[in-house]
Amino acid sequence: MAAAQTEEAELLTSFLLDPARLPNILTFDQFRALFPREVHANPLLRSLFLDLSAQRGHTIDTVAAAIEFEVQRGGQAIRREVARQRREEVDWEVDGEVEMDRALFASDSAAKKSKHTLGSILPELEGATAAVEGEIAKLQQQEADLKEALARTIDELGDLRTGELTNQQLPDEVLDRLENLQEICNRKT
Repeated sequence: MAAAQTEEAELLTSFLLDPARLPNILTFDQFRALFPREVHANPLLRSLFLDLSAQRGHTIDTVAAAIEFEVQRGGQAIRREVARQRREEVDWEVDGEVEMDRALFASDSAAKKSKHTLGSILPELEGATAAVEGEIAKLQQQEADLKEALARTIDELGDLRTGELTNQQLPDEVLDRLENLQEICNRKT
């Protein structure tokens, strides 16, 4: 753990502190070139550069102290922050279907962004599960009813094939309905 903390301190120092010193970013000659040519010889220009360098040095010292403080704490705050950011990334993973719904229906969409916790999502999932199970039961009942109706139809067709009708009134019913249909057709013409 101590090696990881030392490595972390070295990384932060090399990336944040070492390149941040003003002479590493801007030399005095480059600084002087930023001003009009007539003030290049002015001694106050060097004083201004040294003052800016000192202010930047103070800021770098503050950052170095913060790095040292984090190393002493064991980097717990950094680890917590990284873990928090990872949780947020997981919470905001994009669902293509939801994004398409948002794009198509905007504010009318039922797919509003909402953060759920385990406690808030479980009742919703249980409700959705119950609704799906109810739909499945309803579809299974419809399937059973259709199978029963098909079985009756097949039995009746089997009677027609053999010529033995279980429903003795069927021929009369068919003739009555055909006559009724013929009358309707005659009235329409």
